[in-house]
Amino acid sequence: METSNRFPDAAAIQRRATAELHASSGPKTNTARTVGPVALVVDDEPFVRTLVAAVLRRRGWSVIEALDGSSALALAPQTLDLLVTDYEMPVISGVTVAEQLRLRDGRLPVLVLSGRPDAAAGMRGLRGPRTAFVGKPFPVEELIATIRLITA
Repeated sequence: METSNRFPDAAAIQRRATAELHASSGPKTNTARTVGPVALVVDDEPFVRTLVAAVLRRRGWSVIEALDGSSALALAPQTLDLLVTDYEMPVISGVTVAEQLRLRDGRLPVLVLSGRPDAAAGMRGLRGPRTAFVGKPFPVEELIATIRLITA
């Protein structure tokens, strides 16, 4: 698998991810008063969800975390600046969450994460300049660069 070529030092990536998590001191959920843009992070894997949320918070985002698609749809505010979602989750997939939220705002930036190499092909109608796919595991730098690209 090409993962070993992309990530030659898995221990270093794990240390960096852990440092990102420990450096975040922001709240776990969004409050009525937000500062900066608002992101919804949806992943049934707590480590991934917490890591992505921590990275965003350190860069000035207000973050709402959801552990599955149905929670994401219930928690999503009317105004949202970014959706970061796992591709495959129980009950409601990340693609379905993205499609539903894009009915509210067709320009919503969407980043889909997955450990399945074939997941990018299953994103159906989510293609476009404000949509991206990042495979798990990923370096934090790739996450940040991709978010910058789709939110620019």
